[in-house]
Parts: sequence; structure tokens; C-alpha cells
Amino acid sequence: MTEKIKITFLGTGSAIPTARRSHPAIYLQYRDENILVDCGEGTQRQFRKAGLNPCKITKILITHWHGDHVLGLPGLLQTMMLNGYNRKLEIYGPKGTNEKVRQFFDLVGRVESLDIFVKEIIGGVIFENKDFLIDSVEADHDCASNAYSFVVKEKNRIDREKLAKLKIPNGPLVGELANGKIVEINGKKVDGKKLIYKEESRKVSFVMDTRMNLDLVKFVKGADVLISEATYSVDEQEIAGKYGHLSSVDAGTIAKKGKVKALVLMHLSQRYDEIPKKILGEAVEIFKDVRVAEDFDKITL
Repeated sequence: MTEKIKITFLGTGSAIPTARRSHPAIYLQYRDENILVDCGEGTQRQFRKAGLNPCKITKILITHWHGDHVLGLPGLLQTMMLNGYNRKLEIYGPKGTNEKVRQFFDLVGRVESLDIFVKEIIGGVIFENKDFLIDSVEADHDCASNAYSFVVKEKNRIDREKLAKLKIPNGPLVGELANGKIVEINGKKVDGKKLIYKEESRKVSFVMDTRMNLDLVKFVKGADVLISEATYSVDEQEIAGKYGHLSSVDAGTIAKKGKVKALVLMHLSQRYDEIPKKILGEAVEIFKDVRVAEDFDKITL
């Protein structure tokens, strides 16, 4: 059975929150990993409203240190501490992250009970194990900024339903079958290769505040889902570039050139809060499989 990637949009707004959209925060769950991408103001309350437990967070990926993306972090850390968080919390972010986290700890106080690992990154693979990796690339905002990709590796898996029919107890024989070997069970030879199926690689990319940047096309290449900011309409293309943001058309162009499978837009300016279809319509002209996320929307892949 394929392990699912579950994504919950805790906040889909931009610099100024609205009644409809909270500040940016995205939660990705895969097996034992629970990864928070950005932590805008009010994120811990969004966790509660979504029925999620923030004390299960394993990693926090900060795209950049503008307030709308990080001001929820001090309160979240305090809540985790008060609730007896007992994991190692990994925080990744662009240049300056160590100092910013230290300043946030000063706000919270009494953080000695939290086991925290902080790492500044400027691109490349930031974490990898046998199941998945997290990649990053430098974005083009008006401060140090990163985009991230979560990639589940292609792997061979044993079909548990077929295995169950063989009524084999857990032990060395199961391991040999999982390695594709032929084993003898109750006088009958069983070919492990016939029990194995390939779990395809999957990729989710996160592109927040950035100017149009062709490096991002290569970075998101082939993503199953690209989650991207689309702060401005195409009518404000010049403003988007000036303030270091993508327009609806920019996001659609990155998705199209990157040959991603699906595009999800968020971080819309408050002026489009009641008319997200304007941004959606402009993006659809470039890339067909696109939607605008709302707070608490979920994706599973």
C-alpha cells in the first residue's frame, strides 16, 4: 500500500490577513514526518481548528523572514514547550535564520526544554533518508529567500495483500521475498519478484515570495503538485517585479515550463480575497490544472 502525502493549507493569505485567509502556513504529513512550511501569525490556532496536533511537528521550513511568514513561530514554540514537546525539532531557513530563531527564543523564554536544531541553507539537498529528501533553491525576493521541494523516492515495495494470502509469519522468509528471491514455502516455490511492485517517486514543490526566476522552472521540474504564491494579477506585472512577487501568469508559466502535474495558488493579495477567480482565470490561460487554495483545504497524493 502506497504511503500517502497529506497536505493541509493552514493559511493561504499574504501580508495582510483577512476574515477568509490567515497568514501563510502549509502542513505536510508523510509517514512519521510532519513538516510545517512557514508559520504566519495565528498558525497554532489554525492547527487547532484543523484538528491537528502541533506537537507532532518534526521539521519547520522557513521560506524567508518577513512577518507574514514567521510571526506565528514564537507562540507556536511556546505552546510546544508548555505541552511537553519531546522530539528534536529541526528548523531550516535562509541566511540569518540562526539569529532570527535566537531572537524569537528571547521572546518566548525558558526554551531550554526544547531540543532544537537550526540550519541555514542557500540551496541544495537539506535532508535525506532512505524514503525521501528535501531539496531547496535560492529565490529572488527582497530578502534572503528559499523555495523547497519534498521528494518521495522511487522504491520497490512488497504487496502486503498477496503476502497475507500466503500466510507466512514475519521472519527471514518475508525478507527474502521482499528482496525478490525465490523461496520454498510448504513445499511450494514462491517467486518474490511477483509480490513486488514499484512505488513511483512523488514531488511537492513550495514556491513562496519571489520574482519570476527561471531557476525555479528547473527546480520544480516534474512536480506532482506545485504550491506557489500568486500575489498579483497580470494587470500588476510591473508591481509584482518591483516588490519581489509572482503574478498569476508568472506562476502559471513556471508550472507550464516545469511540466508539473498540478498547480495550487495561494498568497493572493487581500484585494483578491473576494474575487480569487480573477487570479485563477489568468493562470488557467497559461496552465490548465490549477486551483486557488482556501484555508483548511487538503490534498492527498
